[in-house]
Parts: sequence; C-alpha cells; structure tokens
Amino acid sequence: MKRTFILFTVTLMMLGCSTIRDAADIQEPNVSFQNMSIDQITFDGVTLLFDFEINNPNRFGVSADQYSYEFFINENSFITGLQDEPLSIGSESTQLIQVPVNLNFSEVYETFNSVVRQDSLSYALSTEVEFDVPVLGSRKVPVRTSGEVPIPKAPRISMGEFNVKDISLSGAEVEVSFNVQNPNPFAISIANAAYELTVNGREWLDTTLDETIRVAGSERQTINIPIRLSSSQMGSALMDLMRGESTFDYDLKGSADISAELDGFRNGQSFPFDLSGSYTLD
Repeated sequence: MKRTFILFTVTLMMLGCSTIRDAADIQEPNVSFQNMSIDQITFDGVTLLFDFEINNPNRFGVSADQYSYEFFINENSFITGLQDEPLSIGSESTQLIQVPVNLNFSEVYETFNSVVRQDSLSYALSTEVEFDVPVLGSRKVPVRTSGEVPIPKAPRISMGEFNVKDISLSGAEVEVSFNVQNPNPFAISIANAAYELTVNGREWLDTTLDETIRVAGSERQTINIPIRLSSSQMGSALMDLMRGESTFDYDLKGSADISAELDGFRNGQSFPFDLSGSYTLD
C-alpha cells in the first residue's frame, strides 16, 4: 500500500512538472506589419489596404477575438474602427489580416486645412489584436506603422486666347486655345475631351478631341483648336469685330477623361469643367 502511494505521488509530481514546463513554453502571438497598398485612388478619395502578419509560435491553436485600429493624419486621430469577427490561427503557423482604410479627401480637407496645399499626407496606423491564449488568458498585442499617401488633384482648365486668322462678311477663321495645368508631381493624360464654346450667347464650338494629351507633372499644355465660323454663327460678334470692338462674353463647358501615372489611380475618371467670363482681343 505504501509503495502504491509513493508511485502515485511521484506520478503527480511528474505531471505537475510537465504542466509547469508546458505553461512556461506558452508565448504570446506576434503581430507584424507587412505592407501597405493603394487599392484605389481618385480625386475624391483613396482606399488603403494594410497587411499584418500574425505568428503563433505555440504547439496549439489560438484565436483572435477582435482587432481595433486608429488612423492618424499629421499625428491627429482621424478614423477609428473595430473588427470583431473571430480569427483562428493554427499551431506554429502564420496568418495575414488586412485592415482597409477609406479616406474622403473633402473630409480630410475640412479637418486639416494645410493638407489642401500638399501633394501628400503623413499618416500613422495603430492596430491592436486581442488574443485568447490558453493559460495566459486574454492578451492585446499592439503594432504601429506610418508613411505617406499621395493626394491627386484635378487639372485646372482655363481659357487661353482667341486668335482671329481671317474675317469677312461671310464669317471668320478663328483659333481658340485652352490651357491645361497639371498641379500634381506626376503626369496625367487627358482623353475624349469634349468642348462647348458659346460667345455672346451663340454657339461657336461643339467638338470632341480625338487625341490624348499628356501633361507632365507641374507642367501646362495649351490646346489649339481652329474654328471656321459663318456669319450666322457669329451673330453680332462678327460686326463687332469688323468695327474694331474686341471685348465679348464667353462660356466654356465640357468634360474629359483623366488618367494618371500613379499606382492605384482609377484611369478614365470623368472631369467636368465650366468657365465663363469676358475676353478682350489684343
């Protein structure tokens, strides 16, 4: 009987040592930042995808009950979020989680006025993953990353010049020019540009350009369009020009498809414009 008791006691001690040793081997899962990519970016906003890797070094699976994130712009909190869909990470394995962040540039500008004049914004993302680990219980593992995001800006369209090549009682030959200013540090392309030009209330131009125009970063391109106008099209403007009167009112409306040499930019974005004013010939 005494021998049996001794064996039972030794067995319990061995099991206890084993349990303690196993508990000592238990480690917190590790979370590390892997990559940030731009899923889509437009003149209106951007969708960012942040990839994090979870590493479970233990010989048993663990679960992540939830993860939260906080997105900062210029070190100021801007967006917070919580994902409470459970994740299971197998023993001695890794798993990726992806945190999407959507930014509306209008909301960013309203909150941070200085960003309007910048080509990019500085960000930071803090993420905290909450795990349920046997023996250790609930554990929160934080991770943080930072960087910059480009801010694409729409091109600026302005009226150029009216150059009267020839004029007679039957009409006139006029060359009209428009200026396209690219405020971005990267190149943009303009395709399917459609223009409607009205002068003194009469339609002078209604056309679509077949060519694609590339404008380098921080550069300006001038588009010249020759127009042959009849006397009926010009109306009173014809007689005004022949009498030497050189000031008239114009209204320029149109749209164009914009593409950009920027990762994630959704090419073919429609960009409308509407300009009006008075022009005086030299």
